[in-house]
Amino acid sequence: MGRDVIAMGTFDGVHRGHQSLLAAARECADRTGGRCVAYTFDVPPRAFAGDASARLLLPPATKRRLLGVWVDHVAEAPFRELRDLAPDEFVTRVLAHDLDAGAVVVGTSFRFGKDRSGDVSTLGRLSRDVGLELVLLPPLRVGGEPVSSTRIRALLEAGNVAEARELLGRPPLLRGDAVPGDAIGRTLGFPTANLRLDPRILRPRDGIYLSRAYYDGLRSLALTYCGRRPSLRGASPRCEVHLLETPARDLQGTTLEVHLYSLLRPDCAFPTLAELRTQMEEDLQQARAATVLFPEAMDPDPFGG
Repeated sequence: MGRDVIAMGTFDGVHRGHQSLLAAARECADRTGGRCVAYTFDVPPRAFAGDASARLLLPPATKRRLLGVWVDHVAEAPFRELRDLAPDEFVTRVLAHDLDAGAVVVGTSFRFGKDRSGDVSTLGRLSRDVGLELVLLPPLRVGGEPVSSTRIRALLEAGNVAEARELLGRPPLLRGDAVPGDAIGRTLGFPTANLRLDPRILRPRDGIYLSRAYYDGLRSLALTYCGRRPSLRGASPRCEVHLLETPARDLQGTTLEVHLYSLLRPDCAFPTLAELRTQMEEDLQQARAATVLFPEAMDPDPFGG
């Protein structure tokens, strides 16, 4: 059996650019007879440094699940312990010794080592010294621009989930446990599951989204609200999911994964609860009319149901 082929990157989003890198690693592994391994950090370096613009696109467990579709093994590295390694130390200690790599696959913009001091030319030189094959991939371009996590974040912040879906190769998603709320939606005739999201995860633009929710092997088209409930003078951000098919039980404590398809409307304040209810009824009618546009076949069940 050959030595492992290592695809290295942050892989936040596991978007189509990442997928092209992982596919190249798989091809190399099939050629050499080794395992295909995704080597990633437990947190992106920019997020670790406190960069507020570096909110994650995926919860870590979901990132590992999506990477697992492409590779034989996911190696998640503790960035805190590696951030001060010089480039030569990273190659000799981590790649050559700890991972026993036979080949490394990275994008042409890849940087590594303390203060991001190593680039692909550095990696090429150091790889030759320890007998590593280096495979470099140019960025995947869609619409004339490279696919990147930064580009996808900007789209989600603008509420453009359709274009984000094109770059991701799947719908953008939110995942969390249903926790107790204040039951105002139920009072208005629209019961919702109030999701507790990882605070590190980027939330899309405030508004109402046509979506599909997955939970306990079940699925339902849904309306998902992200916002601060200005009609109720809310303050903290909320994520609430109204299932178009009423569940048979209380969902509190249940994990839901919500896939976003389109922004129906931005969030806004209504003078009265009656006007809010009227708008919610219109939202529901729009959602039911649009269900034919989003067949289940396009969106595999994350729970395997």
